Amino acid sequence: MKNNCTMSIVPEVSKANEPVNIKISGLLKNEKVTIRALSDDYYCINASIFDVGDEAKWESYAVFAADENGNIDLENAKPIEGTYKNIDKMGLFYSMSVKENQKANVPTRLSDIGENRNYTITFQVESNGVVIASKTHKRIYCDENIRSVNVVEDKLLARYFTSKDNTPKPAVIVLSGSDGRIEKAQAIAELFAMHGYSALAVCYFALEGTNESLSCIELECVENAINWLKKQATVTKNKIGIYGRSKGGEMVLLAASMFKDISCVIANTPSCYVYEGLKANKFPSKHSSWMYKGKEIPYIKFSFSILIRTLIKMMLRDKGAIAWMYNKLLEKGNTYEAIIPVEKINGPILMVSSLKDEIWPSKIHCETIVELLRKAHLKYEYKHITYEKSGHMLTVPYQSIYPSNKYPEDVDSFGKSNINCWKETVNFLDKWAKLD
Repeated sequence: MKNNCTMSIVPEVSKANEPVNIKISGLLKNEKVTIRALSDDYYCINASIFDVGDEAKWESYAVFAADENGNIDLENAKPIEGTYKNIDKMGLFYSMSVKENQKANVPTRLSDIGENRNYTITFQVESNGVVIASKTHKRIYCDENIRSVNVVEDKLLARYFTSKDNTPKPAVIVLSGSDGRIEKAQAIAELFAMHGYSALAVCYFALEGTNESLSCIELECVENAINWLKKQATVTKNKIGIYGRSKGGEMVLLAASMFKDISCVIANTPSCYVYEGLKANKFPSKHSSWMYKGKEIPYIKFSFSILIRTLIKMMLRDKGAIAWMYNKLLEKGNTYEAIIPVEKINGPILMVSSLKDEIWPSKIHCETIVELLRKAHLKYEYKHITYEKSGHMLTVPYQSIYPSNKYPEDVDSFGKSNINCWKETVNFLDKWAKLD
């Protein structure tokens, strides 16, 4: 007998943060096949633009055995082997890795940066090395119903996403991590726009018109973002929230403690302290990361002896070297002066952390925030969610991690943590949006 293989993917076009159902039929009973996912235009929010180019080729695969009726349903099929191990219908998505890299010149101007609104993945079924079925699937960060505009003003470089119906909506300012750029922030902003928010992705350094490095960043960029949003007809004026991850999480907590128009905060793997800034070469700048009205915000200084020991650990390929460094800084630094006054925040706060964070101790940071808020009897809701095995990258679900051994303890746990984290994020925003 010959197989008559067909593949169905539902929905045929999907949002980048939603699951899909993939089914294979028409195979022989118990026939073993490989299902492979391929993409050459994948925008992965977890990959550094300095490491992976726009035209890199991504791939994942899994080997399955058809059931007695010659079918494979990825919702309940366990891979015999592949890039993921457990039953998960989205395993082929989050386990993709770079098979052929094409490093690109990294743009320095906002106008030269694309919006990465969608990408495609081709799924193919292979039997004995021969492709017997193939289907291309489109994933969307935002669709044609979302309009965008570049915002280039004094101390504000941003890209705004909102629906074309031009009705007032709660707005969210989005900040990226220690790259400071727009790409990752805009991917999250695009998805927020698809969820019914107006979203402003803000660049705070590394592009033309902003600081060269992560040092003495003027918090006026957030203040000006707030003022810009308040002028927009597409924004509900008393509903401006802020989202930031990693270093951006530190920034949003600090900004929200200063600017009372911010009425909701989501701090993803943040710091509760202000740390010393970094030069473009990643060495300590001997200045604060942040400043306001010409004055530096008090900060924890990097210790020369701790830095030397950290470099040695990195040379010995110790994965936990950076996290070790931050833990040591907390033991010896001026934490009292550098702590962010989170009790001054004027709205609900969601904090997300990871026990296995290999960048800095986000769980300790968030637990410190919770204790501060408890003692201050903050009148707003505050919530801390921590994940045991996810690593530092907790953003959009179903996204790959590159390289796969960089952050998560295991790829499957990483995948599940990101699904839950995104669900909690959107639910928290939706709850805030309904508050009077």
